[in-house]
Amino acid sequence: MPTSFEHVVIVMLENASRALVLSNPYMKSLLQKGVFLSNAIGVTHPSQPNYILSVGGDTFGFNGDDSFWVAPYITSTGPNTASAVTSIVDLLEAKGLTWKSYAENLQPIDIVQPPAILFPPPDPPYPPIGPDPAPGSDPLFAGRHVPCLCFPNIVSNPARAANIVNAQDTFESDLASGKLPNYSWYSPNLINDGHSTIVDGKVTAAFPGPTTIGNIATFLGTFLGDDPLRKFPPRTLIVITFDESFPYSEYDIYTLLIGDMLEAGTTQTAAYNHYSLLRSIELNFGIGSLARNDASAEPYWFVLGSKR
Repeated sequence: MPTSFEHVVIVMLENASRALVLSNPYMKSLLQKGVFLSNAIGVTHPSQPNYILSVGGDTFGFNGDDSFWVAPYITSTGPNTASAVTSIVDLLEAKGLTWKSYAENLQPIDIVQPPAILFPPPDPPYPPIGPDPAPGSDPLFAGRHVPCLCFPNIVSNPARAANIVNAQDTFESDLASGKLPNYSWYSPNLINDGHSTIVDGKVTAAFPGPTTIGNIATFLGTFLGDDPLRKFPPRTLIVITFDESFPYSEYDIYTLLIGDMLEAGTTQTAAYNHYSLLRSIELNFGIGSLARNDASAEPYWFVLGSKR
């Protein structure tokens, strides 16, 4: 079926109000390269549920900020037998579309295998994957910012787990060789996503401010290059967004869409959230829905099937 884009690249950044992000000259200048969603909002707090719902269509009861399995994950036996929770990966693969999760500073130790049978407790929080970062992992890496790592039916499948890759080793080479998949989730490390800073040689969580947004701007300057439309393949939608606003009483987030199917330098004032992003991708590729909150979400205005 006709599509608005053939590739989508999602970059989710951390914990900042729209006004704070726009106070950075580079982040404000980027608005001329795409369409700014001036009424975009994060769905909830803290960070982790926003990542999970962006690929799964629901928070699944997540209300914390640690790495947990998206339960239930029951293989065959036991009183609570249930199927592993699905995600957009299932929809993409069912239509023969390609995907990758690119994560900066990812190490092999970070792709943790779930137990053969994982019985969820009756209420959240769900069973923990393990400490984040795991012993021996890179301190710049945060598994909770790589949502595919939290879905057992992804990491327990070797072919799927192989699509969760170290970004520094693979992203630029995939881009240069024409191997960018249809769907890419790109997780910057804790400095590049604005979550943390280096204090006395240690990675330390930081309150959002000029330093953290400056680190994001430095990262995006390299990631996007001077001309994203030339760096990325034709008909690629690049989504630059934040998981949530800060302080937690606020929900406004900076979201910018870049692509040759869009009118750069314009603004959309309609209300959109992370479910809107998921629904837009589903409609664009004609892959159905996960029949959760994604199914009723308002898609982006330019996607086939939108009523706007």
